[in-house]
Amino acid sequence: MSFSSKHARVWTCCYCGRQCQTEKGLNSHLTQVQCCKKGLRLMTLQAMQNTICATPLPSHSTTFGVDQQNTSQSQIPIPPHGDLQPNPAQLERAFPNPGPNFDVCHSSSDKSSDCIEVFPGASVVYSQGRTALDEFNDDRFASHRATNLYYPLSNRSEWKLANYLLGCSMSMADIDRFLKTKVAQNYSLSFWTAKELKSCMNMLPPVASWKSRRLSLDPAYPTMKSVHLFYRDAIEVLQDLLKSPLIQDHISFAPLRIFQSADKISRVYESWLSSDRAWQLQMELPPGRTLLGTILSSDKTTISVMTGNRCAHPLLISLANIKCDIISKASHNLFQLLALLPIPVFRHKATDVLAAAIGHLMADPVAQVRRCHTPCAAWIVDTPEVSLISCVGGGGKTSPFTMAMYKDYGDSLRHPTRSGNSALKTIDHLSQLANPQNIETYWPLAQSRRTNGVINPCWRNWTSSDPGEFLLPEILHHWHKFFFDHDLKWCINALGAEEINFRYSLVQKRQGFRVFPEGVSRLKQVTGRDQREIQRYIVTVITGATSNKFLAAIRAMCDFRYGGQAPRFNDVTSDRIQTALQEFHQYKDEILRLCARTNTKGKPLGHWEIPKLEFLQSVFSSIKLSGPIMQWDANKTERAHITMVKVPARSGNGQNYEVQICRELDLQSQMRNFDLMTSMKDADVKFRITRDDVDADGAGSVKDNGEGVTAPSRSSSSIVSTTADLKASILPVSAKMWGSTRPKKDLFETAPDLKTCSVLEAQALFQLPDFSGALKDYFIRERSGISTFTIGGRRTASSVPEFAFKLHIWSKVTIQGRQYHNLLLPNDICTVFATPPSSDLQWKFGRNDCVVLNIDDQKKWPYSSLEGHCVAIVKMIFSLSYPANHANHPGADQFLAYCKRFDVVSQPPPPQQYAHLPCYHAWKPHYPDYFSGCYVLRKALRSSGAPFGDIIPISQFRAQVAVAPRLRNVADIHLTSYNVMTYASDYLLNKFWDKELWYAFENADPCLSPAL
Repeated sequence: MSFSSKHARVWTCCYCGRQCQTEKGLNSHLTQVQCCKKGLRLMTLQAMQNTICATPLPSHSTTFGVDQQNTSQSQIPIPPHGDLQPNPAQLERAFPNPGPNFDVCHSSSDKSSDCIEVFPGASVVYSQGRTALDEFNDDRFASHRATNLYYPLSNRSEWKLANYLLGCSMSMADIDRFLKTKVAQNYSLSFWTAKELKSCMNMLPPVASWKSRRLSLDPAYPTMKSVHLFYRDAIEVLQDLLKSPLIQDHISFAPLRIFQSADKISRVYESWLSSDRAWQLQMELPPGRTLLGTILSSDKTTISVMTGNRCAHPLLISLANIKCDIISKASHNLFQLLALLPIPVFRHKATDVLAAAIGHLMADPVAQVRRCHTPCAAWIVDTPEVSLISCVGGGGKTSPFTMAMYKDYGDSLRHPTRSGNSALKTIDHLSQLANPQNIETYWPLAQSRRTNGVINPCWRNWTSSDPGEFLLPEILHHWHKFFFDHDLKWCINALGAEEINFRYSLVQKRQGFRVFPEGVSRLKQVTGRDQREIQRYIVTVITGATSNKFLAAIRAMCDFRYGGQAPRFNDVTSDRIQTALQEFHQYKDEILRLCARTNTKGKPLGHWEIPKLEFLQSVFSSIKLSGPIMQWDANKTERAHITMVKVPARSGNGQNYEVQICRELDLQSQMRNFDLMTSMKDADVKFRITRDDVDADGAGSVKDNGEGVTAPSRSSSSIVSTTADLKASILPVSAKMWGSTRPKKDLFETAPDLKTCSVLEAQALFQLPDFSGALKDYFIRERSGISTFTIGGRRTASSVPEFAFKLHIWSKVTIQGRQYHNLLLPNDICTVFATPPSSDLQWKFGRNDCVVLNIDDQKKWPYSSLEGHCVAIVKMIFSLSYPANHANHPGADQFLAYCKRFDVVSQPPPPQQYAHLPCYHAWKPHYPDYFSGCYVLRKALRSSGAPFGDIIPISQFRAQVAVAPRLRNVADIHLTSYNVMTYASDYLLNKFWDKELWYAFENADPCLSPAL
């Protein structure tokens, strides 16, 4: 039955995604529901894109199986395989008059509509398929679960016990011993041994199945044992990911262009779908098709502990359509193991090559069926595998990203991109000159042409998948490891191992951050976190101990790494990191002049033949081509190696570990899915698409779907279509599957942990001679109506009468700000200490941290940078406690802190070619030190020589900062990390201590637009 013409076009709210039948209804929705405009955080771009469909969906009674091409059940007539394309009339109803600059919303009153262009005609919904819950209800044991939801177990309590036993690190023997205890035998469990428990779990609904294939090898090259390839169908794995209700709010399907303003001059790159490549790939597809960017990651990893030399080569797969901050959380399990590649040799059929060429019908979390194409969006690999995949040989003397040779690695410009076509032409030409099967003749020829001998790379027939586009710079190996292997070694050679170790030992301890009391020169096996922790202090550590040009080169590389980790870019911020790279090339000769670059034997090198240095030239272009670099960080895939390979391998008996890994992963996936589905059933939740239940006039009538069947009402408590609603519905039942989130903490985690005392007692305890006068000045300012306090002004005489109140004193307070690029998200928690001087030799002068204070309520942190703010050290944290029936002073109801101020020491302006950068206008009229990039501070002193100190409400705290001593020449050996802040005269405000601080001190563009 055809749909009514009045339902052919819908008007979509660009704020919340709600669909209205008429333009009048949309205007009524926008004017009456004011909270909708304020609720951008409740409905992201992803949800807005997910509402695009060709025609209204049929009722739930009409279903379409993803793997069954039943044309009688689809809304759009589906031609044979490969020719699926909606007719022009249907596309016209879905996207009326799409022009070259198709906008999301054409309302002239909505500024955000002019800042986003969604690709016209992309990601058409062809039919309504089956949700994950529908498939659960049709499982082979569905009849048993009609009476017992947790079949083959008896109830939820038994399921939780089974889930715990198999999810912890207990061995089979440990589980058997537990089940034989009297406590376990008091319950009528469905299983009495670990073997019976696993047999029960094998009856859970299945997941994407594993397959194996024995590879036949040339008898001339025998192996120690037969070689097997264990793999899964890539489309099945992607479909499992795509159907998960947990990603509904965090997945997009249509490429888009984001602009910072309506003039559409400055582009914003925040995801792979907002990049130039996604837009270009969509243009190559037929109208209505859906682009699913495939992310692959492969790396050889060791699974044996200490001894054994057992290794695995996992191939992981995920989707670039999922938001980066969601896919990066290991607890969400969004990177799935696709194959275990044999280490001797492997050759397998890439199952998603066919899907990339002709598309495949796949359903999203709410069962909307789309024709999906799966080109390779990115392949996350280490440096050796980059060359392996791109078919480049030469032992590191040929760049896998560009046409540069090892002599060109130190150039300050980017060479032409090494495309896949050029590699294939070379391979085909070599195949004509020599038989590839004859290794003795073919291999020398391949080496002479800088290829690695591979004749059929996996991407040869993979449509729209070019290694020059999907092999992207990677932060963990190409940046952080580069720092540890090169930058740090240069600094050690320039300063000397003894001096740099001593300077690192002077770094003050801060909670949550690692320090290096033994130095860094002898570190060998370090993790990515250790490399990042060393980078936090490298600039302030070497300042004053080496030449300014050497310092500028190291600082420029740090600026490059910190700026390149932003989650969002525009033309200005991407140019900033390229400028930092050019600064390094400008000063890099100073590193050679100081003989800081040496080989493994300590002999100076006079060249820049470093492959990873050449890789940095590809960062600027890859941002516009594929979006922010942080999307392709290998930290999440390295973590997935633990959960997907190492832990499953160690849970077995060590024999045939590939088979045991596959079985354990199947079991864990089945248990996760079963937990989610049973939780939804327990909470009586149905997860599927819903429609607007408001008619054109804003009344509450139910909308007809065109077939005489009423669509589900959005107000129904049992039907949800967003992950947020699903979480709220089943959270009382189970919260385990939601993974970890950044916690939110209160300002004070504990009660006052120091004794309650009088003002004079506190003054003596903290050795603050003017504390009484500062309190009196605070009350005077409060009575005068001052709302924002500063540190300064004349001090009232300290000889004042004893105050009637007592002081509750804390030794620490927690600060949690907002992320620079998204003020809706909380930042990491920082703990600020303010302890009194102690007789302990360590904290003889007290433990005191530094903060940024707001002193001008017209300036907002962090976007105002340091304008309207100051840096201070916190000496005491307290609140006032009055006796009962006693009148309180104004302002006594706040948490307060006694702080001492730092002043900025004027520095020369930067070189003229860099004076335009925003970082040199972040704290007018002050300039940071150009060579270190840090502001130089000095303790603010009164005319009497006493430090400036005042009482400041804690509500004016904005962020914790790291203030480091500015040491000159050779550091005094009498200094320690506990007294260096007391004895130093000048200080550096370390902008590299935290990425969020770097963005604020750099006055970086947050790349916001009305649409974001």
